[in-house]
Amino acid sequence: MIIVLAAILAVLLYIVGGERGILTFLTLCWNIAVLSVSIVLISWGWEPITITFLSCLLICSATLFYQNGRSGKTYAAFFSVVLILLILVLPAYLLGLNSHIQGLNELMLREDEIMGLTPNININIVKIAVSMMITGLIGAATDTAMAISSAVYEVFRNNRQLHTMELFHSGIRIGKDVLGTTVNTLYFACIGESMMMFLLFKSYHYSFGRLINSKAFFQEFTDIIFSCLACILVIPLSAAITSFILRNPGKFKRLLDEDVLFLDPKE
Repeated sequence: MIIVLAAILAVLLYIVGGERGILTFLTLCWNIAVLSVSIVLISWGWEPITITFLSCLLICSATLFYQNGRSGKTYAAFFSVVLILLILVLPAYLLGLNSHIQGLNELMLREDEIMGLTPNININIVKIAVSMMITGLIGAATDTAMAISSAVYEVFRNNRQLHTMELFHSGIRIGKDVLGTTVNTLYFACIGESMMMFLLFKSYHYSFGRLINSKAFFQEFTDIIFSCLACILVIPLSAAITSFILRNPGKFKRLLDEDVLFLDPKE
């Protein structure tokens, strides 16, 4: 069934997106391969946060550069996501260390595939919890960063006279429109994924206090909160970095040599 669904996805991507759809499918396959390799490396004892950080960089670069080419907007989106990862890794580590959300929750321990197996796998579970939070936010952060940088890029393309602060404010205004739909998308994705968990809690007659203090609920809640934080913070970062790059192309000449916006018409 998985192969059939993957084939349907590939066909629909090609029909709707053409060549870009095929690139999207290949990028998705690459991202799955990167995540699979990172999981294997972590299981071999490699440092989880470092491996996760590097795998997120590979995923982000493939998603941005392979699908959209090398331009001012893709570099701005990439730099914004890297900064978001650097900003949120410490809060994620402190939360994972102090809130005891790491490890298997009470629902996972009752699953047939896990029941009877020891949860002791000789890996730092706090770092695994941090890795899960970082991996969970990379998709939403990349999507939001690309949306803002593309919008600012188009604004600048249509009016080259705008200054850095005017471009930045344009990005912020666009970001306010993007933010509402992005947060709702994350919220409904989390609710849809966790619906079975809520039904189980209802069947077990969990009180509201017991629900919000359960490990399973808190793990889901922290993932969506960190994803929302990443989307919120990446908007001003992406607007500022894109504005700066577009208004100072000479400082990024080596990065913008393929950007049609800055190609010399005589060449």
